[in-house]
Amino acid sequence: MDQFDILEEKITQLVDAYSALRREKESLGDRLAEKESEIRKLNERISQFSQERDMAREKVEGLLIRVERLISAPAAGMGKG
Repeated sequence: MDQFDILEEKITQLVDAYSALRREKESLGDRLAEKESEIRKLNERISQFSQERDMAREKVEGLLIRVERLISAPAAGMGKG
């Protein structure tokens, strides 16, 4: 093999390696975009669950207040009767 053949082989290897890395980079970019989309969706779900939890807490607190009033109202009324 002469010097030009060796150089040609090295350049071919370099081009092949570059092409492989380029494909891998594109693949990783696609995977990254998918994961970022998943993260956005999960963050939206977390936000929704947080809002639902807050609404449930408010309803439970309202019900507890009503129960406390119901319990304390007859006691106050019985003392007058």
